[in-house]
Amino acid sequence: MLIQSLLFVGMISLFSYFFADRLMSVNIGMLHLLPIIYAAFRFGRRITLWTSFASVLSFDFFFISPTLTFTVHDFRYIISFTIMIGIGQFIAWLSAQAALAKELEMSKRTQEALLGLLSHELRTPLSAIKGASSGLLDEHLLLDEASVHQLYETIDESASRMGQLINNLLDSARLQHGHFTPSFNPSDLGEILGSALARIEQTAKAQLHIATDLPLIMADAVLIELLLVNLLDNAFKYSIHVSVRIEHHPLGVLIEVCNDGCIPLPEETSRALLPFERLSNASGHSGVGLGLYICHLISDLHHGTLKVTSNNGFFCVQLILLERLP
Repeated sequence: MLIQSLLFVGMISLFSYFFADRLMSVNIGMLHLLPIIYAAFRFGRRITLWTSFASVLSFDFFFISPTLTFTVHDFRYIISFTIMIGIGQFIAWLSAQAALAKELEMSKRTQEALLGLLSHELRTPLSAIKGASSGLLDEHLLLDEASVHQLYETIDESASRMGQLINNLLDSARLQHGHFTPSFNPSDLGEILGSALARIEQTAKAQLHIATDLPLIMADAVLIELLLVNLLDNAFKYSIHVSVRIEHHPLGVLIEVCNDGCIPLPEETSRALLPFERLSNASGHSGVGLGLYICHLISDLHHGTLKVTSNNGFFCVQLILLERLP
């Protein structure tokens, strides 16, 4: 960051040096204010302060008489230098306040979205559990064995839905705030996929296309299994036709999970990895929009590349995992 700012100062000084005969001193001073403003918006007050000193010293050394010295005979230049440094610090402070306000606004919106989603997503299974349990406890209802079994299934399914929702919230919070320390070891993706498929409750089977002689990947097997569980659960939620492809890639291994059926619009894929985003195909389906976001966080922890596409009637998520971590 500092090097980038200092290079900017050098470029401005070089430009000013070649066009010094066409530029007045005040214009050269304004040009040397540009790197300060750039650093203030991008890098914070500390980097801005160092950039300010570098820009002021360069301006003084090359363009203030006597040149090629740091001597200043005119006190007005001292005032100008002080103003340049002060402007940089003031803009950096304003930038920090704007960033904080934006973060608070995003946090507020996220909280509102979360409360709205939770109130809906939790109320539905809770109502189902309450209704089923009340029916079982009502002594005046004469229920046959099939009806009792159906009520127990309703309670079990609703409890599983609530458990999945809570687990997703906890997983995203741990991953986002760095409360989960990955343990990277040589991992077999075929075995991890088998464990993930065993955890998914689905009536149909996924079509598997797994290349032979796949290399072991340096990964946290628990996190990769969680990633695959979320991808598979998301795919089976919208379709019974799900395919999983794992093949060689020049960087390591490519994992692709695709489904047809109810898929989002292609222009929505840029929002698919954001937290609490519910795309157009999510209407009528449970969830709070955290599954793909969790996959995105896990991919980042592994220095992987996650890509989402929605076209030709298929919604696909591609993940490239490095054979060796950088």
